[in-house]
This record gives sequence, C-alpha cells and structure tokens, in this order.
Amino acid sequence: MRIFLCICFLILGLDVFSQASDTTKPRIISKVSYHNGVLLPHRIAMQHLPQETTHGFEFNLEKVAGNSKDWEKLYNNPTYGVSVLYTSTGNYELLGNALGVNAYLLLPLISTAGFRLQTSWGWGVGWIGKKFDRITNYKNNAIGSNINLFASIKVKSEIYVAPRSAILLGAAFNHWSNSGIRRPNLGINIPTWSIGYLQKFYEPAERPRKLSKLERLAYRPELKNEFMVMPIVGFTANSIHDAKIYQAYALQMSYSRLWSSKYKINYTWDVFYNSSFRKEMDSKPNLKGKTALQSGVMAAYEQMIGNVSIIAGWGFYLFDQTERNDPFYHRFGTRIKLGEHFVVNTTLHTHWAVSDHLEIGFGYKFNK
Repeated sequence: MRIFLCICFLILGLDVFSQASDTTKPRIISKVSYHNGVLLPHRIAMQHLPQETTHGFEFNLEKVAGNSKDWEKLYNNPTYGVSVLYTSTGNYELLGNALGVNAYLLLPLISTAGFRLQTSWGWGVGWIGKKFDRITNYKNNAIGSNINLFASIKVKSEIYVAPRSAILLGAAFNHWSNSGIRRPNLGINIPTWSIGYLQKFYEPAERPRKLSKLERLAYRPELKNEFMVMPIVGFTANSIHDAKIYQAYALQMSYSRLWSSKYKINYTWDVFYNSSFRKEMDSKPNLKGKTALQSGVMAAYEQMIGNVSIIAGWGFYLFDQTERNDPFYHRFGTRIKLGEHFVVNTTLHTHWAVSDHLEIGFGYKFNK
C-alpha cells in the first residue's frame, strides 16, 4: 500500500510540473491500478495451489502515437507503453509473489470524448518468488524457475472525469511460463479485474479523424498471396530429474492470404524434431526403433501492426510416433519484418495451456 501511495504522489507531482510543458513534447500518459484475481488451476494436478484471492498493483507509462505512419492511421492512433505488475499468487508458501514487466500496444475499440475501450497484447519478463524444489518445495508443480516469460492480455476502459484524468476499469489474463526450459512448467495463470487512475501529462488535442472506408481501401495490399520458409530452433527440458537442456528444431513452410493491411491467415506445414522426445523414447522399450520426427499442419491468425505482427495458431499432428497422446499443438508470439523478404519469429510452442518451448526462427518470404 505504501508503494501504491508513493506512485500516486509521484503522478500528481509530475502532473503539476507538466502543466508548464511544451505542447509539442511527446504525449505521455501514466496509470496506476489495483488488481484482484484468482490463481487458475488449469490442470487437475494444480487443484491444491489456489489458497486465496490475489492482490496486486500495476504501473503503466504510455506514449500516444503521432498518427503520422500508415499503421497508426489504420489503427486510429493507438497507444504503446510499458507495464509493471506486482501481485500475490494466491499461495505465498509455495509460489511467493510474482512480478511481470512487459511492453504492449493498446488498440482502441471504442473512442468518444468521455469514454475509451481498448485492448492490449504484450509480453516481456517475469519473476516468480518461489520455484519447484524436489526437497524443499516439491508441492509446487507449476513452475521450475524464478525467471520466466510474462504475457498479458487486457481489456481496459477509461472513464474521463476531466480532460486529463480518468477512472480505469479493466480485466486481464496474466501468464508466467519459462517456455519449458526448466521443469515443471505447467505455468501460472492469474485472471484479474482492476480499478485505477489515469493522468495525462499533456493538453489533449482534438483526436485525429478516422479513415473513411474509401481511404482504408488505399492501404489494402495489392499482392494477396504470400509464401514463406522458416527454419526454427528452440530449447527445452525433459523432466525434473534431468537438468540438461535439449534442442527442438522445426521447418515451417507457409502460405498466407492477406485479407487486409491489418491481418492475414496463415496455413502452415511443419516438420518437427525434438531431441528431448528422443531421450524419453529411448527409455521406453516399446518406442525403440520409432522416430522422434513429427509432422503437422496449422492455421494461424496474424495481426499486422506496422513491421510487427502478433500471431496465434492451432495445429494438429499428421504424423507422430512419440505416443505423447496430444494430437494438437499451438503457437502464440510475434514476428518482426526486416525489409521486404526477411522475418524474425519468436513464438511459444505449446500444448494447450502448457508451454513446450520457445521457438526462434528466421524466415524468407515472397509475395505473388
């Protein structure tokens, strides 16, 4: 609570200082929120973990886009920022407290003079206070490392009580995972609702006019078909008894249909080889002689925001002799476009809500 009050006083102090600021300076926004939620036991084996509701505080620092780039105009002048979330986990004895820091883009859904509804997707770095230990913390079967990836999906509303001040109401889904590089890694999911306060450090100007339907047509891609080849490497662990880090490889061949300048649908054929699967198969007599190679197909939605994309996909294995009894796989992450033909890919390869490994890929694409 003391930290929360200090942040509030800091915001008020910055506001007084900013009143004399030049209106041509960057348009900065700060937010502070209280979060209340629950630890979600998304596996039967995690039912013992939630003991109480969670309580946390979030601080955001944001910058409003300048409406000068094409993607800013297409997204109605969005906001991007950095968030710091500190929260309890619902079980201090086994998990401790949690910290999450991430960068995000806040996209407007509804925007009026007195009300805004927005959604954000972002990920970064997280910290879980207490990790699994075979002797001292063996009941923590959710997370095997202190340092983790942190992802958060939010819906936020801003209710303005003054031109530069607003009350915040929102909901978020917060996720911590080490992407499978240490076991166990069932992951920690904490959905929350939040209430907070927003302060703008600039004099609000008239909002940029939305593009008309005719103007949006000018941004539509002329070439609708896109093809890409991408080799991928990842790193994963096998079990809590094996500290070795194994490599996971993939070759991805994709066809994409560009439906607009904002999104496209990808259809992918994947070939996988996970060396941790090979290690596991060698220990089972009935799997000796079988291959750890897997093949699958995936459909994915890709939201394009300038040179950065957010991708979410769902696939199923066409060929799999590993006998892991999970026919589906999923991907969630980002892609960054480098020039016209090259792409850097960072995605989580998961099986439902459990991360298997983080994929890092470098692809070549061409349009037709």
